[in-house]
Amino acid sequence: MLAKIYKGIGCILVVALLAVANPLAAQTEKGMYTIGGSTNISEAIQSTSNTFSLALSPSFGVFVIRNFAIGGTYSFSVGSSSTLNTNNDVRSTTTTFTTLVGPNLKYYIGKKTMKPFVSANGGYSVYTQIRSNNSPGSSASLTNYDGAQWGGSAGIAYFFNPHISLESALYITTSAYQTQIPTTRFGFSLGLYAFLDKKKTE
Repeated sequence: MLAKIYKGIGCILVVALLAVANPLAAQTEKGMYTIGGSTNISEAIQSTSNTFSLALSPSFGVFVIRNFAIGGTYSFSVGSSSTLNTNNDVRSTTTTFTTLVGPNLKYYIGKKTMKPFVSANGGYSVYTQIRSNNSPGSSASLTNYDGAQWGGSAGIAYFFNPHISLESALYITTSAYQTQIPTTRFGFSLGLYAFLDKKKTE
């Protein structure tokens, strides 16, 4: 399944690259708006267990000075893990849902069509966990945890034209929830962003 998802993303990127013949100078000037989002996907399969996760992180921002935007983000992620106990043939499944809302800071470096960038975000987060198994008479359990999540990323933004960019980044996030041990994750994300000029939309 993961291979099909990446194949679909690859096709979209190829079409986007072919559609833009002459990249123009990027516009991250003061007063510009940015809106878009990123996603990351992971999957691992072993003989008796498998895990899958998908995260979507839409965000918006306003460039308060050249190359530096302040805004907000809302992220949603879903994860699933399944483990088979070969002794009794019982499969246990854990499904998780995580939401985050909070501020987002982003700084682009340089004036060229390909810009390095760094970003930071954090905020209030809710973690929901559902546990179940296929043994006779068992029932699923649901638990909610309140907490916080914060992190950052560094990557490269490629501007197809003054108003569209494709961004890839390496990220790190740390989550801390009630009664839970804090966890830190590393990964790779891919995003698409639009840049709007308020003066042209009025």
